[in-house]
Amino acid sequence: MANRYLMQEDAPISAELWKLLNDVMVDLAKTNLTGRKLLNMIGPLGFGVKQVSLGDVKIDEGVFAPKSLPLYYVHRTFELSMRDIAAFESEKVTLDLTSFRKAVLECLEFEEKLIFHGLADQKGLLNLDEAVQLNMGEWSKIGQAAEDVIEAITKLDESGFHGPYLLALSPDRYNKLMRRYESGNQTELEHVSMMVKKIYKAPALKNAGVLICDSPFYASLIVGQDLSIGFIGPKDHMLEFSVSESIALLVREPKSVCVLRG
Repeated sequence: MANRYLMQEDAPISAELWKLLNDVMVDLAKTNLTGRKLLNMIGPLGFGVKQVSLGDVKIDEGVFAPKSLPLYYVHRTFELSMRDIAAFESEKVTLDLTSFRKAVLECLEFEEKLIFHGLADQKGLLNLDEAVQLNMGEWSKIGQAAEDVIEAITKLDESGFHGPYLLALSPDRYNKLMRRYESGNQTELEHVSMMVKKIYKAPALKNAGVLICDSPFYASLIVGQDLSIGFIGPKDHMLEFSVSESIALLVREPKSVCVLRG
């Protein structure tokens, strides 16, 4: 049980159903989240953590004020039929989890958007003011992807960030790495994998990529409450639940990030 505010213990459902819901949520997270694979994770710090301190800022002679980073809270709801739950628990009838999956995917989409594109005053990896920038060539030419990644690594080296590196690519760019070189039996994916620690396919990116120096000192995902399921209560003949999390992106060294643009 994540915390008492989720009221999971009040839900009139079996431990077996809770396990099913949590397993589905975790599987969806593993296959849909890319951003947090690039980042050091700090937390979970707790449901009640709304912001984290970034130290003091001098506003006048002898006067200082705290600077903080807000954690964004995303909350989605879904409903399950009481009769369907009873049928699942007594007869093992397959439970329709469409509304649950939709709620989870919306939360995951929010996290990816926050990490890569930012939200409100918080910048994402793609629009950091001081991030290194690289314009990619046309990857229809085999070998161009490797050349672009080498150039991106060189730019980060010149900025003082010497690796190891993690690379996230939009699906269109990632998929082009599957082709084999005309001479030899190596794919471009195998070639580029020799240069970086890991390569990820990131559906949140469109004709773009992010190369980041892998260190907890440069960029982190701050997690207050990690992705969790809560119980809200009965609603007519349904039971209402929630899926929620609270997160923030903290980038202390924007120059440790290279944005590859198509």
